[in-house]
Amino acid sequence: MLIGVAGMVGTGKTTLSRALASRFGLQIALESVDADNPWLDSFYAGPDEMRAYALPLQLHFLATRFASMRRMRGLGGSWILDRTWYEDAEIFARGLFEQGLMTADEWALYRSLYAELLHSPAARPPRLMIYLHGPLDIIAERIALRGRQKERETSIDYWAALHGRYERWASEFRHCRMLTLDVQDYDLVSDPDAVEDIAARLRTELEGELPQTELWPPTTRKRAFA
Repeated sequence: MLIGVAGMVGTGKTTLSRALASRFGLQIALESVDADNPWLDSFYAGPDEMRAYALPLQLHFLATRFASMRRMRGLGGSWILDRTWYEDAEIFARGLFEQGLMTADEWALYRSLYAELLHSPAARPPRLMIYLHGPLDIIAERIALRGRQKERETSIDYWAALHGRYERWASEFRHCRMLTLDVQDYDLVSDPDAVEDIAARLRTELEGELPQTELWPPTTRKRAFA
């Protein structure tokens, strides 16, 4: 079984993925490290380089994502995935095309390869997609407080465009069931116990499919008695 966790930077995907992996004894696949991508520095060298390297950059992301998925399927068991291949193609690669950093022919080539990969056994849809979303101002505030240096230096216009693409993508997503969580209600950094509420919703969505032995310690919340 595979559970996907989707959402833009600042929504807490990795924090939630780690918490649910510990809570239910799931294996976890985190997003690949930037240093593993040989095209990244070239892409960010300047406007001309962005146009020159946009396609190979996104093809690298796509290839490594599907290689990771193939390994996960081969290992078997239950997994939680921090960011999915759907986002790679349908949000980030599409965004580069919409910004004019990919030509129409390059975008057509990318989409044709992506469409073929979707038919591979590795790309079977998750049992459930968890989508973390919220108002742009809240997400931008969290990026400013908790983000990497490069993320904190990124303009709000970029985050606004990304936020819009994510919201459109989520509204049109039909590959599997989607559980939408508002980051205003579930901030695991400031309230780690909020994972209990999310775990309860997952048990409802995936009754009988989650591991029977849960590995999280008992909740420490105090109950009020009359």
